[in-house]
Amino acid sequence: MAKGKKTTNSRTTEEIQESGNILLDNVLELIRTKYQDLKINKTSEEHQKDRGVDFQIELISKPNENTLDMFKLQVKATDEPVTPLKTTANRGLISFQIDNRHIRYYQQEMPWALLFLLCDNSTKTVYWYAIQLDSTLEDRLNESIAKKSKSIQIFIDPKNILKPDSFLDFIRDAEASKTSQFFRVSEGNVNALTAGTDFQVDRGKPLLEQLFTLLEYLFEEVQYLPMHLLTQYYPFKISDAQSSFYQQFKLYTDNDDLVKMLDTFKVQPDGKIVFTDSSYIQDVEDYEKKAKAVLVKFTQNHIYEIVSQKSRKEVSTRYFSHGNCNCVVCCYNRLEIPQTIEKLAEPKNKSLDDQMKIAYMHYELGNYLKAVQAFQKIGKQAFNKGKKTLFLITQFNLIKLGRLIKSNYYDYETMEHGKQLMEINLDQAVYSARNRSHHRKLFNYIKDVRFYSDSAYEIQTAISKLRSEYQSFIGGGSFNTHSYDQLLNGFAQLSSFIGGNWIVYDSFGEFSLQMEEFTEGIFIALALRETNSYVISEFNDYHIQRLIFDGQHKVTWRYFNKYHFKSIPYKGKDGKFFGMISNLLANHHLVDDAYKAYSPEEGAFWRNPYPEVFNNCLCLAAMIEMNDKQVENITKAIMSCLSKADLPGTDAYAQVNSFFSSKRYQLSTNMLKELITFFLQKKDMYLEKRLGVFTAELKTREQIIKLSALDRKQLFKYALEGDRDLLQHFNTLAFFHPVADKSLKKEIKKRITSQLHIKFDAYHYYYAAITDVLSFQESEFLDKFIAATYPDPDKFSFRNTFYGPQDNEYPLFDMFFNLCFKFGLHPSEITDRKMEGFGEYYDWLLDLHGFDYDNFKISWLGLYPTKFYLRAFAKPLILRKTIEGYLRNNRDLQVERLYFDIYNPQDDGIELDFD
Repeated sequence: MAKGKKTTNSRTTEEIQESGNILLDNVLELIRTKYQDLKINKTSEEHQKDRGVDFQIELISKPNENTLDMFKLQVKATDEPVTPLKTTANRGLISFQIDNRHIRYYQQEMPWALLFLLCDNSTKTVYWYAIQLDSTLEDRLNESIAKKSKSIQIFIDPKNILKPDSFLDFIRDAEASKTSQFFRVSEGNVNALTAGTDFQVDRGKPLLEQLFTLLEYLFEEVQYLPMHLLTQYYPFKISDAQSSFYQQFKLYTDNDDLVKMLDTFKVQPDGKIVFTDSSYIQDVEDYEKKAKAVLVKFTQNHIYEIVSQKSRKEVSTRYFSHGNCNCVVCCYNRLEIPQTIEKLAEPKNKSLDDQMKIAYMHYELGNYLKAVQAFQKIGKQAFNKGKKTLFLITQFNLIKLGRLIKSNYYDYETMEHGKQLMEINLDQAVYSARNRSHHRKLFNYIKDVRFYSDSAYEIQTAISKLRSEYQSFIGGGSFNTHSYDQLLNGFAQLSSFIGGNWIVYDSFGEFSLQMEEFTEGIFIALALRETNSYVISEFNDYHIQRLIFDGQHKVTWRYFNKYHFKSIPYKGKDGKFFGMISNLLANHHLVDDAYKAYSPEEGAFWRNPYPEVFNNCLCLAAMIEMNDKQVENITKAIMSCLSKADLPGTDAYAQVNSFFSSKRYQLSTNMLKELITFFLQKKDMYLEKRLGVFTAELKTREQIIKLSALDRKQLFKYALEGDRDLLQHFNTLAFFHPVADKSLKKEIKKRITSQLHIKFDAYHYYYAAITDVLSFQESEFLDKFIAATYPDPDKFSFRNTFYGPQDNEYPLFDMFFNLCFKFGLHPSEITDRKMEGFGEYYDWLLDLHGFDYDNFKISWLGLYPTKFYLRAFAKPLILRKTIEGYLRNNRDLQVERLYFDIYNPQDDGIELDFD
């Protein structure tokens, strides 16, 4: 446990606070006892601790589970006895000191009700204070900020003791705070959006000159702007009676002349611009340079079209830069990781913008301490040069890095350094100097994290609609394109504002939540493409890059499987992905040494994003549709990569398996054999299944592999090495048997039989029988196998402990049935044991034709869907009628797929009975 500041009684501040939290829990438990029809949920607000919010309280009525109220708490604790003041103007009240920045957030920024609690551990008393209802605070706060103080005193009524008898008064204060805060924050937000501008362009100049001048002013220190700030300026807006606005990558304006001018800019394939009306460029110096700058800025900020609100005419504003950039960020985006690290060490005499890129790259690479040093240096320069927006961003970043340092480092001094950074006062940066209106709005937008909350609302609304539309689609409905556009727009605005302005935020849980919703949303949209092909018919480079740099491979697989994909269409030959994965695999062996040289004592594995980026790339390689040549190139790159260095973690080997499993059909027979030979020399925990993929595909093609003496030795060593009682990779021999030549088949059968005599293992025998290495009905091991797989209802089941009773709660029994189905045998033909009575599911398997289908569950079809089970399911006509009757009344994608697998089988090369 981290050490905190010691108090006079030798308890740390953390220990005191923990006692206060326990005291609060005890009080809430007393309240629950009195109000038993009320559920009181207290949840941590860990991500808001640096803003002074500790917990959320949700009041839920029983039994209908309706949420009655919700509000936030800040909880402070003390071991010193709390005593009211005796001599000041506030005598009779309890005094407590609180940060200015927290008060400003509570009263002027946060949209929720919050109550302040003071826990007196010495007397076991909890006091509350409705901080948002104290009308004296605003003036005292402004006075304190003007004096450059960091905190002020609040005064708590000692009568406000939280206990069961006062709980209703406590709730009334929460309700009053909620009402007050709603109107206060709503008014503040409206003012922030509608306040007048402080910059006017010279309307006597040509329109292109006006537009260029405005954008130079607005983007003086940033690359991305919130759209509500951009659209309030002339020439985007010419009338106070009609607002310009931005929606789904389009900017709507009441300035028809602006639309007409941009319509005369025709971008050519080589990047040049042809001007079809010379009147718009007359008297404009460097007009092509300025026109390009305008279009580039529009495109960077995801303004892809300008639309006239009067005529509804739409004009494209897309302009993408031509040629390759070799800056540190572009190298990273191409996954040239060693080159990226090299560029971080290049000479330091760079512009502030280049320094920001480097500082941000330290953060992206997980080196938070170097990022802090760089942002501190930039902050000083920006302050001295009057770059106030840049200065604010550095201070915001230092606070966020402080939180990351506090959570990710374990030596005391470094953690204390993180805490100090978290105490930086952003209010001073925003309010201490007279700033222009535009900058003040932008400052507040960043300080209040509006870039997140605004986009999060749009993303969450869109994903909710997409989920509903998917359910409607399953029921035969259609897909509304607006929901996907809203999702893409919201996430693009969020990720671009963060990444483009070098803002430290995407390592936080809030951003990860939005990325997960974005991931699910694009899979839903692609799944719905058959109802509306105009929206998304394939993944493009933007989708792929976000999944690589911001995604998590396990989340990507979750939604790939949830929405029943077998592959993902991709834009094809010109897609950036193939260059990225080529760079990743080619440079992998250099990455470890590059990181060690870059941060020998600091670059800890769990802060390093490289392993997840690596896994994300391989995960997408497994999903993306590609031609045979591309599959072969990636296969060779994987082999070359593995021959030079180990992969970054065990998950990477699992992703390699996923790639080969999905692309096995596209691999040539010679390549499959080469892969087997190659991987027999390489051992990892996922090798057995990988070899199973290759041998199963060769079996499907009816190919035989002849191993060299060295390869045979490696095969038997791998299968038989280690503890003879475990032999975790023993089944590899069974995988090889179907494709082995005669001499190898004979040796495999001999080794397997010998091992089963030494120690019988049901799994080892099962795999030997399912691959026809050993017989089944006539086997000398049959009685042992039946005894091992026969259900024992009294045996403790971990599976049932975690998941509850299962219809197929005896996995070994399923293996027994699978062999029976494979060889066309009924259990009664090979054993006298009673097989009935172990659950309706197994009774159904025993008599597929004669079972009472009134008791049938459709879910049974997918409990153990090996090809031998499915072949057996295809025989009884009554089962087919039952499934078809179900599908007439239900849209169930899993059952639909199983129906086709049963009655129109397309045997996978990988037999599911191997899994």
